[in-house]
Amino acid sequence: MRGGKPMSDIPNNSGFHVRADTRGRCTTLHATGALDYGSSPLLKEQTDAALEAMDHPRLVIDLTEVTFCDSTGYGVLMYALTHVRRLAGSLILVGTSAIMRQRLNRLGVGELFDTRSTVEEAINAFPATG
Repeated sequence: MRGGKPMSDIPNNSGFHVRADTRGRCTTLHATGALDYGSSPLLKEQTDAALEAMDHPRLVIDLTEVTFCDSTGYGVLMYALTHVRRLAGSLILVGTSAIMRQRLNRLGVGELFDTRSTVEEAINAFPATG
């Protein structure tokens, strides 16, 4: 807990927030608002918290409600991917806009990310065991 609020739903000053939802062996981080220099630390913090709680993590980052993403936001997504892989886990991004996909491709990392259209589709994409 931080300041009396559960860490799974901490807003920051920009209105960006992240809500964590765990189903079985999969944690989904639902991000809402602008993912930028001021808000990126919150997504990184939530990513770290989710990964600390799992062996061989299965992490979904839902970007459906993200209205903007700058270079620090893309950096946090790369951080999440690197951290998940280091733990022998899997990461799936959901709801990436056409602009986000285009920017990930321009950065040369688009093909590194597994993406799905919905959270349900992402959760079902993970192996049933392991």
